[in-house]
Amino acid sequence: MNDKFLCNNNCSFINKIKYNLSICRSFCFSVSFIKKAGLILLEREIIDALKRGSIGKIITSTYQNFTDIPSLDTFMSWSKEYPNFECHLDYNCFNDNGFHTKGYLFEYDNSKELIIGSNNITRYALLKNVEWSLSILSKDNFSSMDDASIEFSDLWNKTLPISNELINKYKVLLDFAIEKWDMDYFNPDINVIKPNTMQRKALKEISRNRDMGVTKALVVAATGSGKTYLAAFDAKNFNAKRLLFVVHRDTILNDAKVTFTKVFGATRSYGLYTGNEQNLEAEFIFASNTMLSRHLDLFSKKEFDYIVIDECHHASAETYKKIMNYFEPSFILGLTATPERMDNEDIFELFERNLPFELRLRDAIINNLVVPFHYYGIRDVLANYKYKDNSLISREIAKSDNVEFIASQIEIYRLKNQKLKAIAFCTSISHAKTMANALNNYGYSTLALTGFNDTGERIKAFNNLQDDSNSLELICTVDILNEGVDIPQINMVLFLRPTESQTIFLQQLGRGLRLYEGKEYLTVLDFIGNNYDRSVQIAMALGTLGTNTGIEKAYLREMIMTDFKSLYIPGVEINIDSLSKEEIINNIERANFNRKDFLYQDFENFRRYIKCETYPSHMDYLNCDCAPDLMRFIKAKINGRKSFSYYSFLSKIGVESIPVFNQIEIDLINKLSDLLPLSRPDEYLIVKQILDKNKIELNSLLVYNSRININTLNNASFHLVKDKIIIEDRLNINKISDDLKDYLNDLVEYGLTRCEIEFGEFDTPFKIYGNYYKEQIMKELLEETTMFLKGTKFDDNHNVYCFVGLKKDKPKQERTFYKDKFISKKVFQWESENNTTINNETGKKLLSCKTVYLFVRKMDEEDGITLPFTYFGTGRFDNVRESFVEVVEKDGTTDKKKTLLFDIILDKEVDDSYCFEFEVPEVE
Repeated sequence: MNDKFLCNNNCSFINKIKYNLSICRSFCFSVSFIKKAGLILLEREIIDALKRGSIGKIITSTYQNFTDIPSLDTFMSWSKEYPNFECHLDYNCFNDNGFHTKGYLFEYDNSKELIIGSNNITRYALLKNVEWSLSILSKDNFSSMDDASIEFSDLWNKTLPISNELINKYKVLLDFAIEKWDMDYFNPDINVIKPNTMQRKALKEISRNRDMGVTKALVVAATGSGKTYLAAFDAKNFNAKRLLFVVHRDTILNDAKVTFTKVFGATRSYGLYTGNEQNLEAEFIFASNTMLSRHLDLFSKKEFDYIVIDECHHASAETYKKIMNYFEPSFILGLTATPERMDNEDIFELFERNLPFELRLRDAIINNLVVPFHYYGIRDVLANYKYKDNSLISREIAKSDNVEFIASQIEIYRLKNQKLKAIAFCTSISHAKTMANALNNYGYSTLALTGFNDTGERIKAFNNLQDDSNSLELICTVDILNEGVDIPQINMVLFLRPTESQTIFLQQLGRGLRLYEGKEYLTVLDFIGNNYDRSVQIAMALGTLGTNTGIEKAYLREMIMTDFKSLYIPGVEINIDSLSKEEIINNIERANFNRKDFLYQDFENFRRYIKCETYPSHMDYLNCDCAPDLMRFIKAKINGRKSFSYYSFLSKIGVESIPVFNQIEIDLINKLSDLLPLSRPDEYLIVKQILDKNKIELNSLLVYNSRININTLNNASFHLVKDKIIIEDRLNINKISDDLKDYLNDLVEYGLTRCEIEFGEFDTPFKIYGNYYKEQIMKELLEETTMFLKGTKFDDNHNVYCFVGLKKDKPKQERTFYKDKFISKKVFQWESENNTTINNETGKKLLSCKTVYLFVRKMDEEDGITLPFTYFGTGRFDNVRESFVEVVEKDGTTDKKKTLLFDIILDKEVDDSYCFEFEVPEVE
């Protein structure tokens, strides 16, 4: 018997394995972690052994989600090509117990060999890491080999034969998984329920923060986007044994209990603690804050290891503070909706300013949760972006004179007396390598980092970049830094590629905005080449940082011309040189945002971004915080014809993976989609009730929110029947197939969730700054006819509803026909319709009005799409005077028509964030 100590000095381990493969008649490997970069070091020897007739068996695992898909694809290929090779996979076959073996068994003609140690099949483990293994070789049978063979057979019988289905299942898990080293991590059973895009992103960040010792975290996400499921998923990752879920409304508790039951199943017991039910024996308790705060003495301080505070924008209330100060859990998670609902900044302090899932970028900057940025749009006259082929564009950017120009701009804008810590986003892997080499020649210490670099190499690069004593200054990359990477010390980001997607633009910008002591802002250099057709994406991306996310051309054009000063974000500076402004504005003027190819590109960018093989669902557009507005696809006119629905849009752009529906089904989808975006939930609640219960029970819907009453529901029912969407108590269709029901459920969920996000509950008849189409306003007024063409509407209570178009899409000289405009934040000048005098019927009605409801839109339509009105609240008429308006007659002549001119004194001043967009002057 011979034994030998193996390590990575002089490559003794890998050379030993290679030699053994060259002479063995069989090999059996049981290795927990395998990476393609490591497997390739042994690939030739394994293939040669198999071709020679050696029998090969490999067991690997999904433990820690470390083994990669390319390795499994290789094993799948070998199993098809060589009948003497098999592979098994541990896919959670041992419950929560980790699969961590590193064993290599060989049989030769006259002997056997066992190698046991620490080496996985990864590049570092085979070549660089400090690893120990022991080889035992004998011509005779020996007990260790016998025991290892028996154990291998046992593992073989318990693990799963590799298959395409199993690999695809693991791919889904990897989308959710957090890549880690040898740290314990609990993988949820994704067959039960899967987290959505928002949840996956939040789960990664929560877990990463917790690994760093964070015990409190706040997650901010829109209502209806799945925060309760997120909490349940994270509690399962945490392996919570005793959990407390706290919220201020009893009605939420039952739903939360159902959600956690779906995720945890029968592994836990569940109970409510409210005024009506007190179950203290359950492992997971769902409690109202008022009841709990009065009876804290019934619980020990360490009673719960995991606590969820839902709707925690209420957490500044004394009851919540009392609860949070009393308990001492291992981890506490706060959940809340849009930040606009948080009226007390101390909430961030309650969770020690740990916000793993960020707000919209605007709000994150305003709340000092990330640093602001200084953006420089720099015209790069040396590069041409006209090519469709990225390789040609990258060649333009990498030209020596252009690299010299890029280097000169880095020197102009880099922070003085500080190490440059920059990330450069490139078009491709080869471009990243080329730019790294080129910039290195100009004296920068650079590195190209791509998807081919493993986790260890990436972490080392990130650490070196942030280390002031290390020479590394600039990392050139493609896509691995788009999300999920924390390099807080980055002080510069370079965009060395065209911006094709506002989604990617915002994600890449966000990589550099992490807070770090002494870091005042991030510098962003965006190089804008010639013939940059989609340069409008820059304007659209930066425009989303405003309180209004409209992309009307006039709005974007003015934003560009004024360097986005109207964003009102402290510390943010946007500087675009005159040549770049001219390039972008020219493209804005030329572009039809609703053109088929423009929309298709935005759709494809988003589909690829969320790694969707078919098509994103309606809800995907809400679950991802950088998604394009789905309404652009639904309202679009493609080839002169309106889409009516997302389904019709997908059909028109040629998406083949959509379900096949007949014309009656498509008509139903179109009619329901045409109601979007909802300003009230009533119609969709009724449709949802039909889908869920196959009948209508209006009274049961009254509890949905305070805006719903029997009158709104009856009005919604009337319009659903009138529009032939429902007939009697069912949808106007004979039979609902499973595919159609799935599609409609997704559509309805999207409509209701978006309505809750944009409107929610409010006390006034209309939501201030809410966007309404005329048809929706008529429904809100409970009218049976939604068609209304006039600019004013009167009701029986001496109220008038004024619909005003500022015609901002027209040249200023054409706008002089209209005197409608804001005089100040408090006063809107409004002109009546033609032929109105103090003494005629219309004039008398106006003079008798008590309350004015003001709806304003910047322009009537853009690129063929009708635009909504924005509600600026109520007011009263004042300072009436006679006037006239010039009207162009059919024969081309002009005539003066009498009008009345009013000042509408608004009850609420216009918010600063709307002043730029609606041309509200600043008056002292």
